Amino acid sequence: MSPAAPEESNSTPTGKKLRVLVVDDQPAVAEVVADTIQYAGHEIVGIARDGMDAVTKAQELQPDLVVMDISMPRMNGVEAMKAILAAKSAKRVLLMSGEYRSLGVTRDEMTRNGAAGFMEKPFNVTELFDLLDRWAAEVNA
Repeated sequence: MSPAAPEESNSTPTGKKLRVLVVDDQPAVAEVVADTIQYAGHEIVGIARDGMDAVTKAQELQPDLVVMDISMPRMNGVEAMKAILAAKSAKRVLLMSGEYRSLGVTRDEMTRNGAAGFMEKPFNVTELFDLLDRWAAEVNA
């Protein structure tokens, strides 16, 4: 066994790493999402607590990906996504929500507004890993 073996478990299949901003108004959820993304071998560049904070941090940090809740105070995730993409502060936005239907938002609307993807909470870890791997390969190609 080579000395590099433990590190290999924390690298992505493509060897590429995304810089990710996680946005959720619930600290425990933000932590779980961030930990999961780090476990997949990607870098968490920041955590924001609402849409306004997300827009500011995305401008400052210029992440490859923003993983964002939809239902948040001050500015919801869809509005924050529009602002982030319009400013070209991030390459992609992945929206997550457990209650998007009750907010009157459809998956089609999210995609039309620029979402690279959407996941329901609780999210499927394998699906998240697959998206991250695909986007890492595209970002670093």
